[in-house]
Amino acid sequence: MSVPGRLATLMAVSLVAGVLSGDGVAGAEPEPRGAQGLASRGLLNSTPLHSAVMFAGITDDLTPSGRVPGDESDRTSATTHRFDEYPYMRYEVTFAPGTLANEVVWEGRSVNLDDVALHVWDEQAGSWGEPVATARPDVPGGPVRLSTRIEGADSAQILVIDSPRRDRSFRDANSEADQQFADPASYDFAIQHITDTQYVSRDNPAVFDSMTRWTADNAADRKIAYSMHTGDLVQSWIRPGAPDTRARPEFEVADNAMSRLEDAGIPHGVLPGNHDNLWNVGGRLIPGEHEKNHALYNEFFGPWRYRDRPYWGGSVTDTDNSAHYDLLDLAGAKFLMLYIGYNPPERVLQWAEDVLAAHPDRNVMIGSHYYLDEDGSLRMSGFGDIGGSAGQQIWNRLVVPFDTVFLVLAGHVDGQTTVTDRKVGDTDRTVVELLADYQNFRVDNRRETGFQRLLQFDLDGGTLAVTTHSPALNSFRVEDFDPQRRYEPGDGDFVTDVELRADMPRAVIPAT
Repeated sequence: MSVPGRLATLMAVSLVAGVLSGDGVAGAEPEPRGAQGLASRGLLNSTPLHSAVMFAGITDDLTPSGRVPGDESDRTSATTHRFDEYPYMRYEVTFAPGTLANEVVWEGRSVNLDDVALHVWDEQAGSWGEPVATARPDVPGGPVRLSTRIEGADSAQILVIDSPRRDRSFRDANSEADQQFADPASYDFAIQHITDTQYVSRDNPAVFDSMTRWTADNAADRKIAYSMHTGDLVQSWIRPGAPDTRARPEFEVADNAMSRLEDAGIPHGVLPGNHDNLWNVGGRLIPGEHEKNHALYNEFFGPWRYRDRPYWGGSVTDTDNSAHYDLLDLAGAKFLMLYIGYNPPERVLQWAEDVLAAHPDRNVMIGSHYYLDEDGSLRMSGFGDIGGSAGQQIWNRLVVPFDTVFLVLAGHVDGQTTVTDRKVGDTDRTVVELLADYQNFRVDNRRETGFQRLLQFDLDGGTLAVTTHSPALNSFRVEDFDPQRRYEPGDGDFVTDVELRADMPRAVIPAT
């Protein structure tokens, strides 16, 4: 159907990904602007264009509004790293006189697996409306091709924007517990979470080895970019005055297992749980005792082991790795992995505050040992408490004041819990808190199931798919090995929203 004048019927086809179509209005006189416009790039037409200029812009509107949605410049591409900004290229096109229909194609790319959307300005409605085509690349940063048909118009304004993914296929594909990992082609990267391996260090080292061996063997195929161990590497190092004859062989098991990640070149970190240090009040209250309590842990996993790694950030002291951080760029976004060992003293929390304050441009994952209880509650440890949770302190001191913190991983408490709705002050911010500790899950009445988690991130879609799996058992059904039968399949295999509020790369780059 063709409508004369300024009305037009638009039929859109994405030639790479999904198909969207809709009606809109093309044409309109350009608004005054500071940028003068460059000769168009990336825009093709079925017939020669009378004229075409382009403008690079950035808007903070999730849905673009106004014919000129944001600040524009005469650049050949639009890029940003702010979580609340969306880059676009805007085109002012005049078709050749007498042209009845135009097949307009945009070719270019973005970053990662980001969707790119094409809009046509609706003069009658005074808006860009819904996208008439969207597409995502087949490979990260790969080419994207969008197409729309414009009829009965002598001019058009076209917008190509990198805004959050509208396609929910990643969420939908992983919303049911289906005993499989997410398709690596559908996400940007994955993080492994291991915790509370103390019983396999003591009783069955082969299980611990199978966990990190699986990671090393599958890192490339499953895009595993990092591994975080949240403590209790061993079982037998907890009582002051106890000889290390039992603990040392267990630390050697943990050392060998974690070395598989090092040998495979996989960035990773560990922290001490309550079983990895000497458990006494002096560690919190007496200067110097904190380091002495972690002496055996630091002998195996001290700063010396990691400081020459390219991702190493720093530790609480030059000789104590009970609290430390790593710095990584994953899928073009900047991340900081912060480790807080069991029952941290005040000076460790102060150090952690300083680290976060010094890196405001990095999205932060916190690893802690005792943070969440099984019911999702947080506890406040007392001044001289040697057995309490530091969860409330970590929340109050490190999570709430720092918008960059989006995820907290924890162990210590037997079971699994997901919290995504804890109120963060008076904001609408979302922080994902995950407890995943399988130390007391059993196979043949032995505490050696070897379950661990893979966290698979779709950054553009703001979605995290969590999969729990045991390489030793070749099983995803963690609930079957819980002696208390507390869980459903969806408690260990699920998707949730995830919100990054620091560095978030986006781009619209026309083809040349």
